[in-house]
Amino acid sequence: MTPRILLILLFACTAVRADDGKPARDGKRPFSPRGCDCGVTGVPSYFQFLGRPKFVAFKRPAKPAIPDTLQLVLLARTHPVRVELKVTGTGATLAERWEANMKALFAAFDRDDDGHLNRHEAERIFSKTEFRQIVLGGYGFRGQGAAPTLDALDRDGDSRVSFEEFADYYEGEVGALLKARINAVPDYNPQSDTLTPELFARFDANGDGKLSEAELKDAEKIVPPLDADEDECVTAAEILANPVAKKLLALNAPGTGAMPAMPAMGGMGGANGRAAAINTDFQAHVGTVPGAVVQQVLKKYDASNDFRLSRAEVGFDKATFDRIDANNDGNLSATELDAWRNGPADLVVTLTLGDTAADAKLAVVPEKGTPTVNVATDGNRLILLVGTQTVDLGAFTPPAGLRQANPYANVFPANKTVVTEADLAGPQNQFLRVLFEPADWDGDGRLTRAEFDKYFAIQRATGELGVTLAHSTRVPNLFQLLDQNGDGRLGVRELRTAYRRIIPLEPSGGKDVTKAILQPSVIVRIGPSRAANADPALYNTGRAVTASVPSKGPVWFRKMDRNGDGDVSRAEFLGTAPQFDAIDGDKDGLLTLAEAEAFDRTARPNEKK
Repeated sequence: MTPRILLILLFACTAVRADDGKPARDGKRPFSPRGCDCGVTGVPSYFQFLGRPKFVAFKRPAKPAIPDTLQLVLLARTHPVRVELKVTGTGATLAERWEANMKALFAAFDRDDDGHLNRHEAERIFSKTEFRQIVLGGYGFRGQGAAPTLDALDRDGDSRVSFEEFADYYEGEVGALLKARINAVPDYNPQSDTLTPELFARFDANGDGKLSEAELKDAEKIVPPLDADEDECVTAAEILANPVAKKLLALNAPGTGAMPAMPAMGGMGGANGRAAAINTDFQAHVGTVPGAVVQQVLKKYDASNDFRLSRAEVGFDKATFDRIDANNDGNLSATELDAWRNGPADLVVTLTLGDTAADAKLAVVPEKGTPTVNVATDGNRLILLVGTQTVDLGAFTPPAGLRQANPYANVFPANKTVVTEADLAGPQNQFLRVLFEPADWDGDGRLTRAEFDKYFAIQRATGELGVTLAHSTRVPNLFQLLDQNGDGRLGVRELRTAYRRIIPLEPSGGKDVTKAILQPSVIVRIGPSRAANADPALYNTGRAVTASVPSKGPVWFRKMDRNGDGDVSRAEFLGTAPQFDAIDGDKDGLLTLAEAEAFDRTARPNEKK
């Protein structure tokens, strides 16, 4: 045997572990149980270099294009509307958030900190299916999709995985980052059949079936007698517990006008059928609006059935119609409607995601819209008024507890801090057996509670990348229209401002509010995919939610606003009557955030805010 052959055999033998059924380990440097494929971390077998051309490190062709735009389409009763929604993160674009997460994930799986993944480390990263499931709001478990292998990731053949190769492996999953979820069943509040006639009965002093401005100005008087828990708000339950309307069901019988007649769609009848009529009239698309929407627009608005739309039929403002009407014949063909589908949106809105509700912001881009869409701002919500229909567009930030909790914390044995595979006998431990190897962070054959929690912590961090639009359609009852902040309670200010807020929704254009105000509407919420359907506003059943702690204003104002309605009343104010009157600039008996801040600027001019 020549010296050269002997040297080769000696080198190969040092790369092969002892065949004792256990992988060799060196502290925090895990080794693959596959022998010479990874004998020394990051050093490939000598045999693998024989006959190989000169090594060239892999480099990603380009960073992936991250989808960050949603197209919202509402086929309203008056005219079609398209809203372009651009999504970004606080201080970073979605693309920047993606890249930062890739680096954090790579560092988490590079358990020996050498800047590369060896075979043992590569086999413990998330499969593509696991990764997609995590981004869409779920959790990943070993066994979902094809397991990752070194061969699948190692693009340049150096028997290790660089960050560039790792990031390229997941590039095809960027499409899961931004999703539009369409709720199949429209929202319907079972109390609608009684709440609207009950409120009309309380507000309609002269019994003419309409609510005048004067009658609605007195609406706040219903609070004191019905406020059972003395929080200066009334819930649907408190209202219905003491009805004044006689034979409420009879008042809401077909033909009485308590609820507008709505045709059922998709085989749905009854209460849900009322809301179903708008279900397919609101759409959300990632990136671009599909061509099928043009045919839907023609079908809905072509009253003359000539496959063209006049301005009277489509309801566009003159500037928009003239821009689209390429041949100036006064009608829009399907081809010309493509210019609306692909051209400037009727409204451009930016959404900034945030870790807290105060950080999440929606804003209309100036000079990017048409006069046929009116917009009102309400905190982190935009209320779009199209004719007499509304789209309640909001940014949703779930509570920190919902985002940070480990949903599988109780799976780990409560009486143990460390388990081995020998401890996991029996079907009740199947879940932990599946997770054991990928979660065993240091590869020592012992899974600690800290390692178990860490494994789900990196999943939660990756899950923050996903953004989902969820929407609910409904024909609201009068209580829901008055409930401006969607907390299931009517506060004094909500009732005091009722007429001004809802009269624009009156289809007749008159000065009185009728039951015809109950038009189909849409609630849209955009937030982390993990909590896409957690916003109670999407399913506003009239239930009161726990009063939220105000996030803005002086400390004294936030603490005194015990019912979380955004105002401090005389009953909530802990100072003297003269002090209250001094702060109450408009003398309406309620201290607003603006009045509290104005008082603090005067009383404490040298304090930092």
